[in-house]
Amino acid sequence: MTKTIHQIFSEQFPDQTIASINQVSESRYHTVWKVTTNDHIFAVKHHLFANLTRGKPYDLLNVEQRVNAHLSEDGVSTPSIITTAPEHSLVIYEWWGEHTLDDICQTTNPAPFTDNIIKTICTLEKSFHNHTQELAPHVAPGCALEDLQTSWHETIQPLCEILPDLTAYITGKPAPSNLLAQWADLINNHANATLGPTDYNARNIVFSKTDKPAILELAKIGWDWPERRLVQYTTSLGAHHPTGHIVSLLTPSCALDYANATALVYHTPPETILARLDKHHLIFHLIALHTCLIALSTPDHPWKNIEARLTQHTNQIVQGLSNHPPILAFRQHFQTE
Repeated sequence: MTKTIHQIFSEQFPDQTIASINQVSESRYHTVWKVTTNDHIFAVKHHLFANLTRGKPYDLLNVEQRVNAHLSEDGVSTPSIITTAPEHSLVIYEWWGEHTLDDICQTTNPAPFTDNIIKTICTLEKSFHNHTQELAPHVAPGCALEDLQTSWHETIQPLCEILPDLTAYITGKPAPSNLLAQWADLINNHANATLGPTDYNARNIVFSKTDKPAILELAKIGWDWPERRLVQYTTSLGAHHPTGHIVSLLTPSCALDYANATALVYHTPPETILARLDKHHLIFHLIALHTCLIALSTPDHPWKNIEARLTQHTNQIVQGLSNHPPILAFRQHFQTE
């Protein structure tokens, strides 16, 4: 692929001499390189599945260009798309920065960045809300409203089956008799989903040299709950670090700030949004706790500090973001004292 990158630059940027091409990330879906020239730095991404979507309403390259344009107009920071090479499934962006939110959370105190991150995500949600009618026809397969309920059920069903044992593991006491009834109320009481990115995690927020956050991975869009996106954007799992730890940026104070800001967008009382956010925070960390328990029983698992992760997730489970009585009552089942 580096030969192709050289060819594209020689054809489209003849005044740029490439000094180096370094791969910076690789996943099941794409590979990204940092391309340094005589006077610029670019990011080049190869979408592995772009060819499968070419010419379709959910064409990855076209959707990303469309979404980036709307977000930029609305003041959301995203790396500018310089050009695309559809025949090679490549996108060339301005280089934004080296460090993701996940990186920062694993190495330093992220508190000074929290307000900017919350504001950026609020602006992102507002932009998608304002452009829903235009963007809805470009939803990716498997990401429609009806798909959300199916995928949600598949995500939480394993947890439903072992929740009493999970509670007993944490507290050392038998699970209360009303645990599953309370759980059913929590997981089935959902607000309307909204349109947004489908790949939301702390590795998809990157910082510039001036510590300005930008949102990555906007080529695939679909329906989900905005509070769920916020929880996962603002939680660092350190999954790429064997000794990584769990860091959540969400506190009751910044959760309330988010609720107040998005209440104006969705015309919903802040306390309602705050309760939804609190619920998704709780559910996310319960699911993650279950994942850690599975890892604990997996020989040669790459994580080296699973016991610490278990403790960190448990701390998040017992520390609520709101005073919503049903969620407070459920969190109390995990108190160890």
